[in-house]
Amino acid sequence: MIKKFFVFSLIFLIGCSSVNFRSTNDTEVSFNFSDEKRTDVAIVVTRPFYMWGLVPEEQVVNVDEVFVRSGHANITDLQIKEIKKYKKALWMFFTFGMYYPQSFELLARVN
Repeated sequence: MIKKFFVFSLIFLIGCSSVNFRSTNDTEVSFNFSDEKRTDVAIVVTRPFYMWGLVPEEQVVNVDEVFVRSGHANITDLQIKEIKKYKKALWMFFTFGMYYPQSFELLARVN
């Protein structure tokens, strides 16, 4: 019984996941922050992880592809924020760590 608990605790502690945000450099990026014609846009991106974050080990989010799919080609002033909600913690709790979604909010100014 103690061995099973130790193995379960060890798996829970070594579970590690990461989300990498990258750019394919296909879209135009402007650094003109004083442009008042731009509007703020927020897009939520969710990536699933399984088995206490062991599978997949890494998720890749191409930021410019996310904005192009939403209809915005030119972005500036990009910010990435992790969304922490009780819903995510409940998913992990009730599935015993088998499913854990990670959500991020991508904030940018667009034309």
